[in-house]
Amino acid sequence: MTSPTSVKLGDVAKFVRGISFKPEDIVSADAKNSVACLRTKNIQSELELSDVWAVNKSLVRRPDQFLQFGDILVSSANSWNLIGKCNWIPELPKETSFGGFVTVLRADPERILPRFLYWWFSSKRVQALVRSFGNKTTSISNLNIGRCLSLLVELPCLSEQRRVASILDKASELNHRRRETIRLLDRLEQSIFMKMFGDPLPNLMTWPRMALAELIEEVESGHSPVCLDRRVRNSEWGVLKLGAITKCSYISTENKALPTENFSSKYLEVKSGDLLFSRKNTHDHVAACAYVRETPPNLLIPDLMFRFRFPEDTKILPQFLHALLVFPSKRKSIQKLASGSSGSMPNISKANLKNTLIEVPPIELQRKFVSRINEIEVQRQKLVKSSVLLNDLFASLQHRAFRGEL
Repeated sequence: MTSPTSVKLGDVAKFVRGISFKPEDIVSADAKNSVACLRTKNIQSELELSDVWAVNKSLVRRPDQFLQFGDILVSSANSWNLIGKCNWIPELPKETSFGGFVTVLRADPERILPRFLYWWFSSKRVQALVRSFGNKTTSISNLNIGRCLSLLVELPCLSEQRRVASILDKASELNHRRRETIRLLDRLEQSIFMKMFGDPLPNLMTWPRMALAELIEEVESGHSPVCLDRRVRNSEWGVLKLGAITKCSYISTENKALPTENFSSKYLEVKSGDLLFSRKNTHDHVAACAYVRETPPNLLIPDLMFRFRFPEDTKILPQFLHALLVFPSKRKSIQKLASGSSGSMPNISKANLKNTLIEVPPIELQRKFVSRINEIEVQRQKLVKSSVLLNDLFASLQHRAFRGEL
């Protein structure tokens, strides 16, 4: 086998800048002469095509600004930790361009296979380098294209590139299947809720309704002291970030460390069994709610969250209330309680939240529901642990692949 050749990225690929347009240039997807336009929001763990803008085709000045199969869409103007994040471009359903805050890395297929380039550029080592090259302006970092093009790629022959890409594709597919199984389990909980209780908004099962204030002991407000710009370490105290509950599941690693232990809000420490609610966030994320199954110690609730406290003789179980509040129709109705000026994040007042009507099925039926979702959670946690292991193994495989060790 021929030894790999060390080449500059710019010798085997190029970056293509996106199109420029104004907010008023956005048109309906079915408008005459429109083309789809991808942006930073579409770059997720996988390419997200559920929210794609459209613009008039005349804004695409050059043919190379249309996306091609095998392109790599790269975040080029974003917060520092997201610079360089990338997605593979598959066959797209319609003609598609891309905006100015993203760029495209396009391979010269006679020198480097697009799929090999994608796995190389998305590897942890290269992603860390790309982030370190970022040109920071205020809170936004910009991709340093010049330094990226100077990165060295250990380039084997095309047949070896094909072999490496195939191995990584197969390993990635295993990861994808595991994540998809976890997503199916997440949807199963909502399906069970629907079958047992129905859609809470029309309430066709005619469950009695009570104000939230009648069902809980207290809605506790959090507190946000000045924090360090990093996560907690070891046994340090910290404060949760909004991201800890944005996805309606609890993520304890979304936190910021406190500089001292001399503060008076330790009573706001998060405990297992807590139900947390996002009172203030963007329109899409306000009213997020998460149940805390387990948590490390020394994490406090921030002032942008509420915590619900339940009486001993509660008529509503925390896990049932969580499932109710995150049910799509119910959450949308609660999001409508949010108020705020156009320049600020929407906020749900404690008074408005307490007055919200809550559907209250018999406690025994709630217990039956909770028992079923706890069984699902056991299986889900096994899959999550397995997925973490697969992610680590894939990262190791990817690292070895570009050291010529596969």
